[in-house]
Amino acid sequence: MSRIIVNIVSDQAIQNVLFIREQKVADRYIFLSTEKMESPERKMTDNIINAAGIRKELCRIVTVVEDSLHDIDSKLSDELNINEEDKVLVNITGGTKIMSLGVYIHFSGKSNSEIFYVPIEKNEIHRVFPLMENSTQSLLFRVDLKDYLMSYGVSVPEKSFGSKNTLLKPAAQTETLFKAFIGEQKEKLLSCAEKIRKQFRGKKLRREKPAETALFHEAMIFTENGVMFENDDSITEKEIKYITGEWLEEYIYTKIKNILGLSDDAIGLGVQLIKGNAPNEYDIIFTHNNALYVIECKTDIADNDAGKISYLFTNTIYKAATLKKEFGLWVNYYLFALNDFSKLKAEQKDRAKLLGIRLAGIEIIGNDEVLKNFIKAM
Repeated sequence: MSRIIVNIVSDQAIQNVLFIREQKVADRYIFLSTEKMESPERKMTDNIINAAGIRKELCRIVTVVEDSLHDIDSKLSDELNINEEDKVLVNITGGTKIMSLGVYIHFSGKSNSEIFYVPIEKNEIHRVFPLMENSTQSLLFRVDLKDYLMSYGVSVPEKSFGSKNTLLKPAAQTETLFKAFIGEQKEKLLSCAEKIRKQFRGKKLRREKPAETALFHEAMIFTENGVMFENDDSITEKEIKYITGEWLEEYIYTKIKNILGLSDDAIGLGVQLIKGNAPNEYDIIFTHNNALYVIECKTDIADNDAGKISYLFTNTIYKAATLKKEFGLWVNYYLFALNDFSKLKAEQKDRAKLLGIRLAGIEIIGNDEVLKNFIKAM
């Protein structure tokens, strides 16, 4: 007798990974898929196999016509080589409605089959066949960040991923700088950071070079507000990135990691990932209760000195909406910024809500207890 797991392949890969991991072991794995899902650009089944940590030689891909019940039933009847004494666990969560229906019709006629559905964002598995009371069970497995990303075909360069939780400055320094940014020093710090960003992003700022001396001394406002630079006569490239915005990423990262109690395997800071040929760097990215969270941090998204938030805000949330498509339905996107989002126009709030972007401005970040509750509610 063999234990066989059947999955339907679609863009929503994580439910398949969770179902396989929850069952723990099987003798064979069957993936019902389509030519589109198995194209060289997608390779969805390979992604699922890699993320689920199962041996490829135990797996079989059956390619069907996605809108043909006849083709689905014919392929399932002729190609699976399942015996009556085998135990078959079927996950109908993925695929098109026709694929799910076809698989259900086929296996509900088999006495050796159980059919399941994994709803999004509930961490539950529902047995839909055979019908019985108490058909819902908790999904106990929790996926880590790397496996979640792999399930969607994201390339995770070991060089960047291995150091994904490295803080440039101690958390205490960042905490002090944060308090300065939300206090009376905010405008001076933002002004200085913007000058440095425009002229020295990706470079070193040196005290002894005449053209740089004045700005170097102006940058000492950061040392007055908690930041200790490595050298007395220069500010390194990494430190330039830190004082021009990455300090906020480190601050929010530390808060999230500590408040949610996340392990290093579940969260990453400043991670560069590649899907297809397109690299993207994520300020903060983590998994929590099998959902993916992407956090973007901005010290300021106002368009001008009057604090008007329009183009930069819109550009940021539409970028977020684009990224959400990369990781399936079970992804949450947050924008953290030092702007007051309570002053946004109703249409801007509605646009963010429509795109599934959750906002945390200074009205949340600036109050430690409010921020703590906001993060707990994630």
